[in-house]
Amino acid sequence: MKIKGFFLISLIIISSIGLSVTAFYSKDGMYSPYWGSILDRPILSTVLTAAANGVYPWSPDTPVKKPQADAQVEKENNINNNTSKPESGHNKPDTPKDDRKKFTTVDDSYFEDALFIGDSRMVGLSEYCEALDTRATFYAKKSLTIYDIRDKEWIQSEDGRKITLWEALEGQQFTKIYIMVGINEIGIGDPESFGAAYKEVVDGIMASQPNAIVYINSIMHVNKEKNDNDKLYNNTNIEARNEAIKKLADEKKIFYININEAVDDEEGNLNSEWTSDGVHLKGAYYEPWHQYLLGHAIV
Repeated sequence: MKIKGFFLISLIIISSIGLSVTAFYSKDGMYSPYWGSILDRPILSTVLTAAANGVYPWSPDTPVKKPQADAQVEKENNINNNTSKPESGHNKPDTPKDDRKKFTTVDDSYFEDALFIGDSRMVGLSEYCEALDTRATFYAKKSLTIYDIRDKEWIQSEDGRKITLWEALEGQQFTKIYIMVGINEIGIGDPESFGAAYKEVVDGIMASQPNAIVYINSIMHVNKEKNDNDKLYNNTNIEARNEAIKKLADEKKIFYININEAVDDEEGNLNSEWTSDGVHLKGAYYEPWHQYLLGHAIV
């Protein structure tokens, strides 16, 4: 009995060694799907696992499919790798196109189909800037307000009647429309109501003149003396209203142009040498405004 037991144990040991050697030399072949670290997994265990899946030492020495569970894990890992690390430049949301237009410089022919709407300051531009007056159309009136533009009959027609802006625009098409009002509204309402009325006018113009670019001219500042001494007509109140109308610009069809950049002194007041009453420009100083318009055009 002892001899039989000895031979049985020897046979098991020799068989285990033989199977392990076979598995080792076939680790890149039939046993490749089951091969792991020798420290983590005995070689004989690899042979037994393979046998459970129908792979035996006498099977053809070619790679076989991995067990279903392992294949599924690999598939999931591949999916995760592909989705978690997109290639640079791919699968990124499109960046919205910036279609805002930029100012450029033009010559006076640009104003040949332009309309200027405004108060006494715009009247002065018509009277003292021949380059504009001989090319553009002016609907301008002293003491005009945004509320007058919106609601009243204030434009004199060719037959002598007074008509609204909306009637005057019928049958005409302009491609550029410049607006400047605001100084006469300082004592009326507040910046919010002023901005709301201004928006109604701009919306009405855009509906009547769909091909036009609308230029909102900032309200011109007053000079330092008036700014320092007038509790109502000062640059703080003017700027509050400028901020209200600046918000209307979309930089696509409606643009805000800050003409104070052309007529202010270093302290941000209307240049005192360029005005006789602190509010209106002297005739010779409408030219900087004209030049500013030439340098701030949309084409």
